[in-house]
Amino acid sequence: MHLVMGSPNRYMQEKNILAEAGQHIAPLGNKALLVGDDTTLEVVREKLHNSLKENGITFKEEVFGGEVTKKESHRIADLLENDKFDLIIGIGGGKAIDTAKAAAAFSDRKLITIPTIASNCAAWTPLSVFYDENGTFEEYIIFQYSPTLVLVDTEIIADSPLNYFKAGIADTVVKFYEARASAADKEKNVPTRAALKIAEECKDVLFEYGVKAAVDLEAKKATKELEKTIDSIIALGGMVGGIGDNNCRIAAAHAVHNGLTVLPETHDFLHGEKVAFGNLVQLQLENYEAEFYELLSLLNKLDQPVSLKQLGLENVTEKDLAKVAAKSCIPEESIHNLPFAVTEKAVLEAIINADYKAEKFLAELK
Repeated sequence: MHLVMGSPNRYMQEKNILAEAGQHIAPLGNKALLVGDDTTLEVVREKLHNSLKENGITFKEEVFGGEVTKKESHRIADLLENDKFDLIIGIGGGKAIDTAKAAAAFSDRKLITIPTIASNCAAWTPLSVFYDENGTFEEYIIFQYSPTLVLVDTEIIADSPLNYFKAGIADTVVKFYEARASAADKEKNVPTRAALKIAEECKDVLFEYGVKAAVDLEAKKATKELEKTIDSIIALGGMVGGIGDNNCRIAAAHAVHNGLTVLPETHDFLHGEKVAFGNLVQLQLENYEAEFYELLSLLNKLDQPVSLKQLGLENVTEKDLAKVAAKSCIPEESIHNLPFAVTEKAVLEAIINADYKAEKFLAELK
């Protein structure tokens, strides 16, 4: 049995934790490069800068290029090496943090992650998702090391954009469906069984608290429901692959997401929003009708796109959808983690069926 435990050394979540960030970071190094975009760097600036200064840590801010590309990651890695930084602090959402993770790996530096939104488990995991300059998916790379420290300030996330949070719930609930599918034809060793239980807990927490947590975040309230949902998105979501390893990886939902990136109309949609639709497609491939409608209801309550029209593809042609299916089924794609053979034709039919049923569901709500 081969077991990989991909997890941070420490994960800390509490209100106002950035005010004491310096004391947790100081043992790791005294010169840090802070990487994020203009908005996220501003969000943490007052709390984080004061705490770093109080603990004798020198630092510099660096705005990343906006997309997770290898070129940009190597550019930041060169900064780390040339200016002799001890560590890098990735600040923001998935793209900024994935860029920081890659730069840390390419330069062999310690990594701290500070998510300012709860939109995925990027702050926890030892992998980055790479795209080309136009936003089309290229590949995943799993690195040797996970972040050394994850600092989650609940007050900051409670003040984050609602659409990212809702997309984070959609991206995390898929962990259960994909892990179950990925593990179906694998040996049920103890780590796999544990990961499947964690994936199920992820789903249960998000179904129970997710909608209420979204209401609380919109009101900028750091409630217990919000805290539980944040932990499910970042920590539990990250544990599924970290403990389950290759037995509990992504499957069709993320493959369909990657397929959708070939259509420029989808590029402005968030990762979790496209995964949400991909999850519905996966359930059609698996013929899980009851779960399809259960998930459809939750996603609709969270204002996630559940139809092609809601994904900006109102005028999409079957030829375009065939391109999505083809991209979803390339040999290296995660759709082949399903416990049965999948064809482009089957994926195309599942996309069309998921869209038809979602549109009918939405019409009946009016």
